[in-house]
Amino acid sequence: QRGHEVTRIDPNDFPLLEKPYFAYAPGKAPSKLQDVHSILQKADGYVCVTPEYNHSPSPALINILNHFGSSTFSFKPSAIVTYSAGQWGGTRAGVALRTTLSELGCLPVSAMIHIPTAHQILDRDGNINDDPSDNKRDQHEKWQKYCGRCFSQLEWWAEAC
Repeated sequence: QRGHEVTRIDPNDFPLLEKPYFAYAPGKAPSKLQDVHSILQKADGYVCVTPEYNHSPSPALINILNHFGSSTFSFKPSAIVTYSAGQWGGTRAGVALRTTLSELGCLPVSAMIHIPTAHQILDRDGNINDDPSDNKRDQHEKWQKYCGRCFSQLEWWAEAC
């Protein structure tokens, strides 16, 4: 909707970290790692989406981030989107993820997106469920405004960098 090209990197496609990309000699990393490294290098910014597990980000997301060094992410902004079945929407996972992203050099924007009771708010395809107490348009406008703040900051920082 904002006119950006988005590449999704699925944590389920990644092996458990045994040797990070930066530990290989140039050109010797497995092709999967080289391909993802190229995608990450070309990106102007990142949106990290994670559920909250035990008050922490997803181990699968951390596994991907740990495959690459800070030189891959440096000087590019990031946004954090969290979700959970509980009332806080993964806030604690988002706060924990801020440290990791900051250490990688892709500083998170100040506005985060938290989706509480995600199983009720979103359908299986990630669309906003209709709330019987609101009309569908109001729900969509509410979420667009809420998410828009975060994405506007990400766009501004990506252009500034």
